Parts: sequence; structure tokens; C-alpha cells
Amino acid sequence: MKMTISRTQLFFLIIKTQIGIGLLSLPSEIQSIANGDSWISVLLAGALIQILLFVYWRLLKKFPNETLSEITNRLLGRYLGKTINLVYFGFFVFIAAYACSLYVQLINTWMLPLTPGWVLLLLIVGTSVYLAHDNLRVIARFFVLASMLFIVLLLLSILNFKNDMHITNILPLGHSGMLRIFKGSDKTFFSMLGFEVTLFFFSHVQDNKKGMFTLISLANCFVTLFYTYFVFICLIGFSPKALEPVNEPVLFLFKGLTFQLFDRLDLIFLTIWSIPMTATIVSYLSVAGKSLTTKQGAYRKLVWFSGGIVFVAAWYLTTIENVDSFSKWLEYGYLIMIAAVPVLLWLASLLVKTNEKVESV
Repeated sequence: MKMTISRTQLFFLIIKTQIGIGLLSLPSEIQSIANGDSWISVLLAGALIQILLFVYWRLLKKFPNETLSEITNRLLGRYLGKTINLVYFGFFVFIAAYACSLYVQLINTWMLPLTPGWVLLLLIVGTSVYLAHDNLRVIARFFVLASMLFIVLLLLSILNFKNDMHITNILPLGHSGMLRIFKGSDKTFFSMLGFEVTLFFFSHVQDNKKGMFTLISLANCFVTLFYTYFVFICLIGFSPKALEPVNEPVLFLFKGLTFQLFDRLDLIFLTIWSIPMTATIVSYLSVAGKSLTTKQGAYRKLVWFSGGIVFVAAWYLTTIENVDSFSKWLEYGYLIMIAAVPVLLWLASLLVKTNEKVESV
């Protein structure tokens, strides 16, 4: 019998996976493309994700009690299905490794420059494996509790409005042109990834036969608005020339804030932000295990095995000066694994009859 979670827990599983390290550098990355219209690019990326979520829902509503790995085996056959699931396993493991390497580089740059990378990796991967090897209900409860920190982050961000803000940085609206806005949304799309965990966690939700599309849509809406808000305050808080060369503009927003009771808000923000970053790794370790098995005992062994691969791969990535080529191949892989494959499975599902009766919205 599958471990079940509530709808609320699925909501937080999705948003905690999506909101991670990508947000910190996103404003400067898309500002170099879409300039003051970067916030529009974020909204457009959210709309593109919503289209994919609709495809996910159409696929999952036909097989509400099965994860993506089980659906793949059913629609593609035993051998091809297991091959695809093995590719998913390796893909999610390397996503976790890439996230870990970015995490380590960030901590080395901002907080612990003298700490060896392998020590940080050991702490990050060890913590993530410890959380991921437990059952999904425990993971979901941790994510719900940790999500309360978003309120603290939003309250901290409001303090930035005591500084000079220049709304003229985003005016006139649309001045960058639709082509640049679309290019900016492409960059944003890859910073907002994580919604694909829906394909593995959907079947664990209690009574998932009604209102699920609304639920996952609300999760996407929250993440889109969250990203839009931070991109927006960076755009009006920095001049265009100052924003583009800054690697983590979200942290620089807090670096200049000083109060009598506490100092270095950027480090406080980063300390809190380490929890969402770790949660993302936990999610990917979890779905990596679920991509190959549904049995809890085998799943736990896979999580430990995955953790070892993540540690080695992430350590190797931290030794490379430029990982742009690796990240580019990762983006291509993402388009195939979270867009092309689910769409093809959905089309294939139209040819299969099931006895499941699922209410529409």
C-alpha cells in the first residue's frame, strides 16, 4: 500500500522543489536579455509551465494511482519502459549533483571561503540522504514546516524598500520587444524547474480524483509570483548597468541593509535560504528512487546509492572552472525528460482504455 499525503502537503512539495538556488542569480541573468521587462519574462515562463502542467494532469488523471515510472512501463512495455525509467534515474541524480555543486560554490563565496568543498558536500548530501530515505509523508511534513520560512524571507525583503527604488528602470513596459522577453522566459523556465515532481507524487495524494488541477495550478501561480516579486525588486533596486554583472543580486539587496539589532542581512537570508536549497536536493533524490521502484526497502537502498553518486559527481563539478557546457546539456535533457516524454506518454494514453473514473477539475 502506498504512503499517502494530503493535498496541502503536495502543494508544498512542489513549491519547495521549485524555489531554490536559481532565484538568487536569476534577476541578473535575465536582465541581460530582457532588461526592464524581465519580470514579464517570469510571468511568461509561468504560463509555459502551466501548459505543461495541463498535459501532466491529463496524463495523471487517466492513471491516478500510478507514478510516472509505472505509467511508463504500462504504456511503453516492460523493457522500453524500464530503460526510460533508468534514464530518468540518472537524470534526476545528475540534477541533484549539479544543484549541490552550485550550493557549495555559493556557500564558499558568501560564507565559508576556507572550508573545503568536499566537507560542505558531505554535510549537504548527508543531510539530504537522511531526509530522502524516509517515507514520503515524513518528507512532506518537513517541507510544510520549512515552507513557513518563506514568510520570514518575504518580510526581510520588505526592508529593502527603505532604500532608493527607481520604478523608471522598468518603464516603458515592453520596451525590450517580444523577442527578448521570450528569450528571457526561456532562461527563467530552467530556474523554475521542479514542478515535474508532480508526476511522481500525484498518486500518493489522498482522494486525488477531484480538484487536483486547481491545486497544482495554485502551486505554479505561487512560485511564479514569488519569482516575479524578487526579480521586480532587483530591477527597481539596481541600475541596469549595476545589475547585469552581479552574480547573486538577491543577496546584494540585503548586504547593504544595516540595523542596530543585527547586521549582514544577506548572511541571515542565505542561512534561511539553505533550507529550500536542501529541500530541492531531497526531492530529486526521492524521485530518483521512485523512478526505479515503489517498494520502500529497495527505495531506501537506491537513495543511499544515489547519494554516493551525487557526492562524487558534485565534487567533480566543483573542480571544473566552467560548467556552462554541462548546464547546457542539462537544459536539453530537461526539455526531453520533462516535456517531450510526458507529452508522448499522454498522446499514447489516448489510445489506452482504463476503468478509472476521474472527476474533471
